[in-house]
Amino acid sequence: MSATQQAQQRQRPGVVGWLTSAGGVVAIVAVVVAAAALTVAVREAMRVSQLTTELRQQHGQAPGSMAPQGSAYLSNLQATVDNADDQNAPQVISAKSYPNSVTFGCAGPYGAQPDEAFDVVGYRLFTAVVGIPDDAIDATSLAETVVFASQAGARLGAPVTVSLGHPATVRLVIGGVTQLEITCTGVNAQTRQAEDTNDVTLGNALISP
Repeated sequence: MSATQQAQQRQRPGVVGWLTSAGGVVAIVAVVVAAAALTVAVREAMRVSQLTTELRQQHGQAPGSMAPQGSAYLSNLQATVDNADDQNAPQVISAKSYPNSVTFGCAGPYGAQPDEAFDVVGYRLFTAVVGIPDDAIDATSLAETVVFASQAGARLGAPVTVSLGHPATVRLVIGGVTQLEITCTGVNAQTRQAEDTNDVTLGNALISP
């Protein structure tokens, strides 16, 4: 090898030389820092996703909250009578979440009409947890009585009376019923005076074949 070739070879630092040079060290450090930042970002995204799922589950908002096949939640139906301004949203009754709930004003019948009514043609069974939402205001002494009836006004089962922290489970046979009518009346248990400023909730109200 000539002296010129030897000099050129000495001038080329090669991979090892570059890695040990100042520029190489800076580049390596930058790669390591970027990889570490990416790892932290991925872990943080996974943590946020997990927390979001847990919060949804705690509040009854887990994705895929579907009715059993052939059944339907009232919260997914359009009311045929809506005198009491029904709201379809998750509710908490006696510290338990009900993601598929119908909540409406407990203000008594509207003349000859119920508070709410739903088309239930083709279904045989109605189930729900009836109660006062935990976030209701000034409901400590409130008692609410809910009546379920057919389109002809015939009562379906006995009236259900609930109070704050004391819900009731309802199970009604609705075979042959066209319209499920629901009416709620409230009373102050201490004064015995009518009370129509609060809501009642039908938790996970479901109609099944």
